[in-house]
Amino acid sequence: MVRVPVAATTAQAPDRRRRTAVLLAGASAAALALGACGASKASGPVGAATGRAAAPARAQPIEVVASAYPLAQLVSYVGGADVRVVDLAGPGTRPAGLPMDAERARLVRSAQLVVDVGDGYQPQVEQAALHTRHHLALLPAVSPHQARPYEFWLSPTLMSAAAAEVATVLSTLDPTGARRFDNGRRDFQSVASSVSSDLESTFSTCSHQVFVTQDDAFGRMASAFGLTEVAVERTGVASAVATVRRQSLGAVFSDGAGPSRQLLQVARQAHVRVVPLDPLEVAPGPVAPGLSWFAVMEEDLTNLEGPLACNTSGSFA
Repeated sequence: MVRVPVAATTAQAPDRRRRTAVLLAGASAAALALGACGASKASGPVGAATGRAAAPARAQPIEVVASAYPLAQLVSYVGGADVRVVDLAGPGTRPAGLPMDAERARLVRSAQLVVDVGDGYQPQVEQAALHTRHHLALLPAVSPHQARPYEFWLSPTLMSAAAAEVATVLSTLDPTGARRFDNGRRDFQSVASSVSSDLESTFSTCSHQVFVTQDDAFGRMASAFGLTEVAVERTGVASAVATVRRQSLGAVFSDGAGPSRQLLQVARQAHVRVVPLDPLEVAPGPVAPGLSWFAVMEEDLTNLEGPLACNTSGSFA
């Protein structure tokens, strides 16, 4: 298992985020390593943001299958050494609409707990999970009556709620570990709260409240902080170009896989640059460094604040 020192990823962040950087230094997450048949295995950190002491773990970790990389990170963090987590998608694979092959079906059947997104994000996975011993669909639990955009993990508030759901179900499976799971939940929520404060304090100072992306992955995060995301795949190229010109935007945003053809058309026609944002869907390969959820959120904030003309000079140091 490789531990990623998250503080290194925030070393160039503005001074106003030093408070979060201190917390992140204690919240380094496991980079998911390549496992059998393309799946990824992760185990959670024993220490955490608030300095909880390591406690004796159960003799046999709870076997958990998570249907997407950010969910695997969340379960690993809350469960610590008491869980062994498999990311069902695996490195380099987009989890949306993930097909169920024989190996994935075997992993789901053998898991003590299956954690998925729910609400139709992965229909085949969700169908298979119905026949498992324990199943937790997180999106309906934390944000009912609203499916798309599915990427609820880009909202610190919803991820905090998801951490509570995970801690509850793990405690049901192992009541003797309830205190440890609750500690993991509180530690995760502590750093998520600081990340949320960073987002709020930054976006409240921005001259632009609209940003253009290639899909709607950041819609939940945007609406939570008073921003509007315009997704090219929904509005079309011409409408997106008009938005860029009308709002005098200096950039458009691609996702982790690189800019789509439509987004590149928008950038060329509007004469603006393309800036990357990571929707944190795809697990890195065995060679690529793995960043924690916390670190990716701060990195995305850094990439957004310049093009949105945010004034962070008066923020906390």
